[in-house]
Amino acid sequence: MSDQLKMKLGVARVAVAGAITAAVFFAMCWLGSFLPIGPASHMYLNLFTSEPGSSATALFQGLCWSLAFGLIAGGLFALVYNALSSLDRN
Repeated sequence: MSDQLKMKLGVARVAVAGAITAAVFFAMCWLGSFLPIGPASHMYLNLFTSEPGSSATALFQGLCWSLAFGLIAGGLFALVYNALSSLDRN
């Protein structure tokens, strides 16, 4: 396998991408809380806030916690992915 294909993930870039993705997903679920589409979006909102789902406070709290969670999850993913690079076939 060429060296170009054995690149490691940038931990900071994946962490920031995870944070942004989690925040956007939370905002989408918050918008979904205004629609009668079932409990799925409400359950995701409850992961990050205990405020009523369609409140502005829930949006603010949820975005903050989603950013933090996404940052940690993305960073951990990149670290684990890079640590497992020895499993690649040569």
